[in-house]
Amino acid sequence: MYYLPVDFYRYFIGRHDQSVNEEVMIQRIDQQLKVNRILVDSLNLEAIDQPDLRNYLLNHVEITTIISCALLNRAASPEHLQKKQELWHYIQEHNPALFKVVRKGLLGQLTNLYGLPGRKISNVVYRIAKRIYGFN
Repeated sequence: MYYLPVDFYRYFIGRHDQSVNEEVMIQRIDQQLKVNRILVDSLNLEAIDQPDLRNYLLNHVEITTIISCALLNRAASPEHLQKKQELWHYIQEHNPALFKVVRKGLLGQLTNLYGLPGRKISNVVYRIAKRIYGFN
């Protein structure tokens, strides 16, 4: 591996049609969910001896899962909400150790508050985080 300090690609934030725009991400949610499932399948928490690496990988999968759930909540159609339930079921079935950590975490709980009032609260938290951190 060799580090080359050259800009090959510049990413401009704020364009309406860019891939990380919320609307575009919702339109492409199936791709996000596919990546999410691949990460779930490839992460074996018990096999990672190094605590820092374990925490890093766990954090990465958790963030990816929370983004998936937040986008599905934002879309709010019955189809999207069904996909969110299917994602959590997939994680629970394919990686129970990961499910326990991610689903029981603060962000996992916030993206899964019950019913319409719960989704509204989740969306408010999402919008606040979006303003603070400047994503999408």
